[in-house]
Amino acid sequence: MAVSVEIKGLQELQREQERIIKELAGAPMLEAMRDSTLTVQRYARQNAPWDTGRLRASILPDVQSEGKVIMGIVGSNVEYAPYQEFGTGAYAMYPTAKSARMSGGIRPRLYLTNALKTAEPAIIKRFERAVTEVIR
Repeated sequence: MAVSVEIKGLQELQREQERIIKELAGAPMLEAMRDSTLTVQRYARQNAPWDTGRLRASILPDVQSEGKVIMGIVGSNVEYAPYQEFGTGAYAMYPTAKSARMSGGIRPRLYLTNALKTAEPAIIKRFERAVTEVIR
């Protein structure tokens, strides 16, 4: 007994898969990354310590695309930004230690870390919409 199978539309399916893979590094994903970095920027500016406002104003988003890789960056070029994020002195090494409180230094503010955590649900939803757009 011989069984014969015929698959129709395989070439069309392969072309559609190739299009989807190409678009996953294309405009919809770039837009999702831009939107996501703007969301993180907004929360980071809200969270950042404020004295003169220089740190908050310096927090900027950037999106870079190289081949199939899309990278979103939110940060500051202010020289003291990492010290505000991660702390200094004993705080940088032992953020919860009692000795850190006694020895001075700047307590970590985690304004960028917390901004990303807060923005995470919105970022996931935004990329879900982008992937849905690509698949349609």
